Amino acid sequence: MNRPKWYRICAEYNKDPATGGSIGEVSLSVSDKVYCDSHTHSQHSHDGMEKVEDICAAAVRRGLAGIAITDHCDLYRGKSYCEGLKRRLFADIRRARDTFGDELAISAGIELGEPHQFLDLAAEITDDPELDFVIGSIHIMRGREDFYYVDYENVDLGAMYRQYYDELFELSECGFCDVIGHINYQIRYMDEKTRSRVDLSVYYPVLTEVLESAAKHGVGIEANTSGFPKGLDDTMPSFDVLGMFRSAGGEIVTSGSDAHTVGRVGERIPYAVGRIHEAGFEKFAFFKGRKPVFYDAS
Repeated sequence: MNRPKWYRICAEYNKDPATGGSIGEVSLSVSDKVYCDSHTHSQHSHDGMEKVEDICAAAVRRGLAGIAITDHCDLYRGKSYCEGLKRRLFADIRRARDTFGDELAISAGIELGEPHQFLDLAAEITDDPELDFVIGSIHIMRGREDFYYVDYENVDLGAMYRQYYDELFELSECGFCDVIGHINYQIRYMDEKTRSRVDLSVYYPVLTEVLESAAKHGVGIEANTSGFPKGLDDTMPSFDVLGMFRSAGGEIVTSGSDAHTVGRVGERIPYAVGRIHEAGFEKFAFFKGRKPVFYDAS
């Protein structure tokens, strides 16, 4: 069987660290180019439709070294929902590792919705030895509707963004997330629904405080590519925000497609890794056992 140069990391990654080592023990030569998609959704997300095994097969076909399945774990739905989601997802990931273990590193993750609003439940849900990776995201702010349903032509954007960054600051300090998901992703819906752009740079002084807090607490951010199909021309957050995070002392950046269908697995990931490097990061991260493992971004 012809294997990519990096295939050995996959076999090592999918082992139980207690018995067989981990991805961290494997060294890659400078010539080995690794791409990982650290944000995907399966049928276990409320808005997903694909089987875990099909997502993994697509990742292998597209030459990815690693994939993180990060289904929506919306804390407002309650403990039984979140625990049930993890149980079903992790069972599928174990089976996928049996099938693809020599070809693909598979990270068991969740996208944790609004953990800063549900601190006790967030602590319970993330206290799980089988969990490799947690994206912390804000889709619904206190007292507001999901960003998807916002009437952006009539909302007070200044008030919305001030609240958003205040809540992102809380999220960065809550202690339950490895990275902050799709910062500024509201712009994806604004562009789609209103065909207008907003100058987010006016809010950068406040966003800088969020990025400094994340860096201080060892929390990363992601370069999310899901805006491209909606007409955006850069990652979320944008290149300048990636650079701001580096200037704030940030060290951890993942690349993620936020794919909800097989067709978008790995979409624009090489571009995202390139932007990560251009923003000043020598490495990008992929998570195992809630710890980042770093790969060359150049």
